[in-house]
Amino acid sequence: MLMNIQRRVIIYLLGVVAFTVGAGASAAGPVHAVAVISGCNDDHVEGSAKLIERKSKEGVKIVDVSINVRGLNPGMHAVHIHETGNCTPCSEAKGHFDPGPHGFTSPDGNHPFHTGDLVNIKVNDSGAGALHTVTTRVTLSPGPLSLFDADGSAIIIHTNPDTYCPEGAVTGCAGGARAACGIITLQ
Repeated sequence: MLMNIQRRVIIYLLGVVAFTVGAGASAAGPVHAVAVISGCNDDHVEGSAKLIERKSKEGVKIVDVSINVRGLNPGMHAVHIHETGNCTPCSEAKGHFDPGPHGFTSPDGNHPFHTGDLVNIKVNDSGAGALHTVTTRVTLSPGPLSLFDADGSAIIIHTNPDTYCPEGAVTGCAGGARAACGIITLQ
């Protein structure tokens, strides 16, 4: 009888600890990051990005991405998260963010399956564009998919649209040259 009571007390205490730890984790709230976007070769291009990581009902980390930009040519432009937090020059952002066990950062290879691949942004006739999308491919919190590894990450907006490379690794299918860049920083 005493052992049954001890087991119940231990099970109860484990439940209290598990609930407390879980409540503490959810109380931390969403993780926020931002990027100030500047033109790679055009000083008139400027904008901002806001990233918010939150948990789904199933506990999956979701990152909401909102980008506003102006000064780009009208039309569709590819948007990707790149592997290095450096925009000077924009080529220093290196390839697409793809840290997986077989990371393949070549812009046109493995596309559109890089973890940093996002959808196109549409820019209107006055040069303004806005993008609001969601991804589960990256995180802002620590872990294997975190944008905040040793060398950070950057958002790149390309000069052309992303065709999502339906014919495989065709040069330029992921958007071509880099038009704008912003280093992602935790808020």
